[in-house]
Amino acid sequence: MVSVALGSADHDEARWDDAETWDPDRAPIPHLAFGTGPHQCVGMHLARLELRVGVEVMLARLRHLHLDPDAPPPLIQGYAFRGPDRLAVLFDAD
Repeated sequence: MVSVALGSADHDEARWDDAETWDPDRAPIPHLAFGTGPHQCVGMHLARLELRVGVEVMLARLRHLHLDPDAPPPLIQGYAFRGPDRLAVLFDAD
């Protein structure tokens, strides 16, 4: 029996500079987010498009959206699906 811990994928410090820090400006290099080879996710292009459109709409509607500097840093956790339980943000209401 083999158990694959996908939550540990793409956290190799030898491959990624500061692997535990989320950096949207990091230079893109191949990763395992949607699998690879014959087991690559068939819906990855739709998922990327949905994410891009969703983020663009959110940023257009919530002016100056940014992390709350007074909140504790988000805790990334989980085994199969890793992410924060909450993300404290601030924005300018119009």
